[in-house]
Amino acid sequence: MPNILAIETSSEACSLAVSNGDRLEVCHEVIPQQHTEKLLPLMQELMNDINLTYQDLDVVATGCGPGSFTGTRLSCSITQGLAYSIGIPVISVSSMQILAQGMNREFQCSEVIVLINAHMEQIYVGEFKFGEDKIISSAEKALNLDQINLIRPTQGSFFVGDGCQLVDKYLRKLDAKVYERYPNAEDLLREAEIRLRVGNTLDPKDLAPVYLTGEEHWAKN
Repeated sequence: MPNILAIETSSEACSLAVSNGDRLEVCHEVIPQQHTEKLLPLMQELMNDINLTYQDLDVVATGCGPGSFTGTRLSCSITQGLAYSIGIPVISVSSMQILAQGMNREFQCSEVIVLINAHMEQIYVGEFKFGEDKIISSAEKALNLDQINLIRPTQGSFFVGDGCQLVDKYLRKLDAKVYERYPNAEDLLREAEIRLRVGNTLDPKDLAPVYLTGEEHWAKN
């Protein structure tokens, strides 16, 4: 495995993962509103634990949102600055995709619907379908809370994310499988390894957070 640093701070969790050969170290702490002061010390501690310097890294990966504006900007700016100073590429992955892949890793589910609190009476929605542990289709959008019935889950859909509590009544009517999870940098790192292998990277200057606003804005893969 290449030397990868993965950073995910789009939620209340400050999540980091680092790989060095066959070793993988993960730090995943739920520390609301403490990301700015805690992120860099936790990064350095994790790098020390796995016996790497930043100059040893092959790539830096980040969750690019959507999610907390402050947290998403933080991870993207740290990733961009670090990679630029070292002269290595970056990898940007949807924070909702990271969360969906974590659910698939845990439950081997065929469909995951991610709901993230977008505030201002809106919710971020990510719909992911899996086949043979790979994403075969996905769509991300922002909806008003009163548009939640536009989602068309299947009987086997898993719902996850801090937005689930905003539409609890709707989910109870569906008798849906609902889980409380935050995006985990381990899943980001595993996706980054795949993308690095095929050269799917970015120049640090091209890295930008993703903010979904309004029903007309879609991000599709």
